[in-house]
Amino acid sequence: MKKIGFWIYDLYNFFFSLKMNPLRHIPNAFTQYILMFYLSVMWTAVFTLWIGQTIFFGIGSVAAHLLVVSAFFITALIFQDAEKNGYLWVKRIPTPDPSRNKCIWDLEKEG
Repeated sequence: MKKIGFWIYDLYNFFFSLKMNPLRHIPNAFTQYILMFYLSVMWTAVFTLWIGQTIFFGIGSVAAHLLVVSAFFITALIFQDAEKNGYLWVKRIPTPDPSRNKCIWDLEKEG
C-alpha cells in the first residue's frame, strides 16, 4: 500500500511540479506557467466532456475516449518539445517590453 502511495505521489509530481516535469527545460517561468495553465484548462474541458458523453451516450462512447486520447497526446507532445527544445519556447513567445508601457506621474504638473 505504501508503494502505491509513493507511486501516485511521484506521478503527481511528474505532471504538476515544474521542478520535475519536462517544462523545467524552458528558462522562462512565465512561459512555464502559461503552458501549465493551458494544459490544465484543456484537461478540465476534456474530463467535463468525457463525463457528459459517458452519462449521455453510455460508457462505450467513442467520442469521449477520443477526447481523452487526444488530450494525452497533446500533453505528451508539449512535454517532449519542451524537453528537446526548451530554450526555443522563450524565442517563440516574445515577452512584452515593460519600458514601453511605463507611466510617469509628475506631481509638479498634476498638482
